[in-house]
Amino acid sequence: MRSLSFWPCLGVIGVAAAAPGILDFPSGFEFDWDTITPSAKLSYHGCYGEFRCARLLVPLDWADPSGEHEVAIAMIKLPAAVADDDPSFGGTIFINPGGPGASGVLTALQRAHTLRDITDGGDSGRHYEILSWDPRGVLFTTPQANCYGEDLEARHAAEVQFKDIGSLHASFDVLKRQHARAQGFGKLCEQSAVNGSVLSFLSTPSVVRDMVEMVDRVHELRQQEAAARAAAGNGPQKILEMRGEDAPRIQFWGFSYGSVLGNAFASMYPGRVGRMILDGVADAYDYMSGTWLKNLQDTEEVVKFLYKTCFEAGEKCGLKRSSDTKWTDMKERVDALVSELDARPVSIVQDGRTSIITGSEVLNVFRVPLYEPESFPRVAQALVEAIDNGNFTRLLWTQPQRAPRLDGACGPAATPPNGTVIAMRSQLDAVHAIMCGDGGATSRLDAVGLKAYVQELMAQSPTFGSYWARLRLECSGWTVRPAWRFTGPFTTPEPGHGPSAPAAPLLFVSARLDPVTPLRNAYAMSHGHPGSAVLEVDHVGHSGSMAPSNCTAKITREYLATGRVPENGTRCATKSDPWGQSANGAMNEPEDLHTVWPVPWF
Repeated sequence: MRSLSFWPCLGVIGVAAAAPGILDFPSGFEFDWDTITPSAKLSYHGCYGEFRCARLLVPLDWADPSGEHEVAIAMIKLPAAVADDDPSFGGTIFINPGGPGASGVLTALQRAHTLRDITDGGDSGRHYEILSWDPRGVLFTTPQANCYGEDLEARHAAEVQFKDIGSLHASFDVLKRQHARAQGFGKLCEQSAVNGSVLSFLSTPSVVRDMVEMVDRVHELRQQEAAARAAAGNGPQKILEMRGEDAPRIQFWGFSYGSVLGNAFASMYPGRVGRMILDGVADAYDYMSGTWLKNLQDTEEVVKFLYKTCFEAGEKCGLKRSSDTKWTDMKERVDALVSELDARPVSIVQDGRTSIITGSEVLNVFRVPLYEPESFPRVAQALVEAIDNGNFTRLLWTQPQRAPRLDGACGPAATPPNGTVIAMRSQLDAVHAIMCGDGGATSRLDAVGLKAYVQELMAQSPTFGSYWARLRLECSGWTVRPAWRFTGPFTTPEPGHGPSAPAAPLLFVSARLDPVTPLRNAYAMSHGHPGSAVLEVDHVGHSGSMAPSNCTAKITREYLATGRVPENGTRCATKSDPWGQSANGAMNEPEDLHTVWPVPWF
């Protein structure tokens, strides 16, 4: 099962290069959001088969709710397996996949059925509808964050420039050029932030306030529908239970950055919390400070896990040689390949284009397996072919993102891109606006400070540190200031039935080894919320809830139904073995991991 994998898998300074798997929806899943007229009253319409979609109008600036500018939030839900008036209906679970800036619409299309299966049934027999949304500035929510407008060639050229300059750890000269490029990108976005621009209004507290509005409108619509059924004689009126409170409360499940979003919601509006599951937990103070130094503490342990399971898999893993006596023998060969390619890059020609392979491309292929170890067999096969045969084709295909083609730069004018393509390509503009706005001025560094920062992250994780430093790199040039910041405290009162307290304790969930949200973060954040508990899932990868586990599902269902959390530190078993899957790396054609829908940061 593919995990919900979010801190950014950043391509370059924009969304991953154009490829059919990124910009096209699966067959039968096309939908024109323009057919829905945005409204301040929630109104659902059929979309994407069995899903229901809506566009909810909210103020652009919550400090000026009567202002002329608005945001139309794209909402999507998978209805419950029972009707809303069924006694077993458990209400709405709001899902945020992280990012920041990940599309809730795409996540719902990919994961809503799985999440519904996890939450449904159990001793309570409850059934839930799964709802997600594109946060302001993102994809189908309008207006979108977009620093380049409709000029995709300019965006593509900037992405090529990023790759051509090189990786941050290559040298100080390279770092200075990347720093200068980031300053230019920041200026470009500042120039695009004209009156009514969304860029200043994308920070986490604005999204939190949107969530409050969505909860209210969902409740309002359900009450109206229940009253209409009763008036029509179609059944007894069922008023949504509010647990004796004076306002509807959220049931929320947030992954990765979604844990920051949920933590902020609970801290800002504790009396609006019904149930809250925060999985793949980021340190909210570290995130809001713009330092992002508390993510990679366990990354190299995940790298070690990949190599060790390969070694233990024997001949299933082609990376293991018969002469190897320990897992470090394989790692040493890969490290040697990185050093060799950094010293003497190679070029390959494929599909009418040339590509340069450096050590960075070798490190890049670990990005997906770190999040999802089950993908490591394919990566191992690519590494084998590169090391043993000097064949880098599969290594290229296994890159999470690649620089785009500049097809329209020379020759006949290309067909103008449609709005969906532009929105997909601009998604990382929203990522930068959110995280750089949340981090404030402290996230900005000069070249010397950035060099020290890269070194600190490389010390934490030689595999992932340079890549992770791109967060601070992009924010080093960001000058658009957010209209609203929230930096804590991330705390809630004792759970209870009062209007200012959560209805239940918060439940924090973490994998035993997580590459970007280490387990220790869950305990650190839990300390600010009385009665909360940490559920450890014996899993390796990003987030814990999505790893198949009857234990995790049972605890999740009980928590949603009763509000009871398990004993703090409870551990659920699951199976984390990349080589226990039915597939292995020895396929005839390389899988193009580049065609997976883009996954932002966390």
